[in-house]
Amino acid sequence: MSAPTAWILVGSGGFLFVGASLLVRANATKWDEVVYRFLNDVPSGVARFLTPLSRLFLPLGLTIVVLAAAVYCVMRNRSLWPIVFCAASAAVAWLGANVGKAVADRQRPYEVVTGAVLRQQPAHGTSFPSSHSAIAFAVTLTVIPYFPRRAVVIPIAYAALVAWSRVYLGVHYPLDVIGGVGIGLIVGGGALALIRLYAGPVRLRLDQYRESRRSRRGSISG
Repeated sequence: MSAPTAWILVGSGGFLFVGASLLVRANATKWDEVVYRFLNDVPSGVARFLTPLSRLFLPLGLTIVVLAAAVYCVMRNRSLWPIVFCAASAAVAWLGANVGKAVADRQRPYEVVTGAVLRQQPAHGTSFPSSHSAIAFAVTLTVIPYFPRRAVVIPIAYAALVAWSRVYLGVHYPLDVIGGVGIGLIVGGGALALIRLYAGPVRLRLDQYRESRRSRRGSISG
């Protein structure tokens, strides 16, 4: 992914996060509650299918998927850089989201919306922004350079489903998710820029070093 694309992602994330933050601060959230109700309060027949699916995006499922993606990228690329960058992206996204939570101090929807359906245990902390969405999108963007080009739709789709699940499970408003996605784009875009600037040249030098050692061994044995 090119450097301009990475910075476009950072800028887009900043726009989403700042825009969502301003709307929450201005209490311009009536539409937010309407969309929340639409995504959260679904017919029972639909819920019987969606609820088991949504369990895949709870913290345990998210952790397993992130670790599996990182290990796959390490094995495919024969490098530890994917784990380093994924761990750093997840940590920075989590920190950014929790700083946002402390500043915004927005109540969870199931605490204030009449008829809200809570489909998991009550969540810790405040509502804005969604840390799950932030981490999912940050890690997704970070692994893209290490994934086969035809398969990048898989982590992108998973991140989108994580974001959806936070509203469906009842623990976040749509604006919380938009704010979390914004943080994820900022962090993930920054990670892509760093990967391009740093990890690529370092890996190239390591490959050149290994190739020179093989050549020397071959000349000695010959």
